[in-house]
Amino acid sequence: MIKVDDLNIYFGSKTSAIHAVKSASFDVAEGESYGLVGESGSGKSTVLRAIVGLVPDWTGKIEVDGNTIVGKRSKSQRKMMQMVFQDPYGSLHPRRTVNDTLKEPLAIHGFDNQEQRIIDALDEVGLGAEFRFRYPHQVSGGQRQRVAIARALILEPKIILLDEPTSALDVSVQAEILNLLGRIQKSRGLTYIMVSHDLAVVGHLCSRIAVMNRGVIIEEITDDQLRSGEVGQAYTKQLWTASKGYDRTALEKFEDFK
Repeated sequence: MIKVDDLNIYFGSKTSAIHAVKSASFDVAEGESYGLVGESGSGKSTVLRAIVGLVPDWTGKIEVDGNTIVGKRSKSQRKMMQMVFQDPYGSLHPRRTVNDTLKEPLAIHGFDNQEQRIIDALDEVGLGAEFRFRYPHQVSGGQRQRVAIARALILEPKIILLDEPTSALDVSVQAEILNLLGRIQKSRGLTYIMVSHDLAVVGHLCSRIAVMNRGVIIEEITDDQLRSGEVGQAYTKQLWTASKGYDRTALEKFEDFK
């Protein structure tokens, strides 16, 4: 469903240019959940933004559903691939109701029966029609993220790109959102790419995981390797150790990988 080959992304120009993503390559099968993990600044969200079209300047090759992405995305390409952002507070317009937020993409893409589609989308994410005319400040962070998921689903896409969708939420709410995403993927047969710095979160949904460090995909592991810690690269092992919680002895042995 998705193929990325030799993706390179620079920010800035000339001598001040930052090589944010360096020759990244991976593929994602239809119906698969694929993870991108790494510490902050490793380039994982930048890869996601390039795939969806929010980073316009890149080199390499991106294929989606057998079609090579060239320049500006077409309307149909945007419809089939939607994104859920990290910040549930910043991704919803504070002066627009939930109904307005969900109605806008339907209007842009010419969907009929919009009122029923909005109700169905809210039901699917566990909110219900009573949330239609609430403003973002009238719902919790977890409920806002459910609205953002409903907005992504309402156009009936094939692909959902998840940019740390639970990192701004409480732990108990994180579990609810992850379970919701898992149920939706199974019922709709969606393809996911999920970005996170939290290995446990990615391991909950993803069967294959690419590990990034300083813009480079250094290793691809399976969810079984993630659970066991039997990984090939020292950086991945260190990331795995860090995910287990604070350990003073382990911390003293950590290296700065460049």
